Amino acid sequence: MKKIGIAFVLMLLFISCSNEKAKSPNPSDYHGKWTLIEVTGFKPANIIFDKLGWQESYIFNTDKTFVKTRIKDNKTTTVTGKFVMAKIDNELNFELTYDENNDIIGTCSGNLTENLSINKEGLLVNSWQMCDGPGLIYKKSK
Repeated sequence: MKKIGIAFVLMLLFISCSNEKAKSPNPSDYHGKWTLIEVTGFKPANIIFDKLGWQESYIFNTDKTFVKTRIKDNKTTTVTGKFVMAKIDNELNFELTYDENNDIIGTCSGNLTENLSINKEGLLVNSWQMCDGPGLIYKKSK
């Protein structure tokens, strides 16, 4: 009788669970160009690009290299490096390591590494805002 009761409970639990799965980022979808679409500060607010004064993008290559470009005051700054990925809490996380120091590296530690993740909405977000930097949000170009 116990076995029937346990089987019934397990079957009921299985049936009552939803088939809906949380969207999980696909590791193969990261490569390509990601363009800055939103900047947030302490008070979340969209900043229109003509008021922002600069534009920024990342290009992630399938060979685990990347290029970050910033255009500000008609000057283009480009830096490169390599990255590693890890899936944490259903988000695809990136740790970028730059080849050389540059002012456009958004880091809390002041070294040559930068951390980003692709959130559930499919947007690339930085971790710089965790240490009073701006929140930068990027969308993949099609």
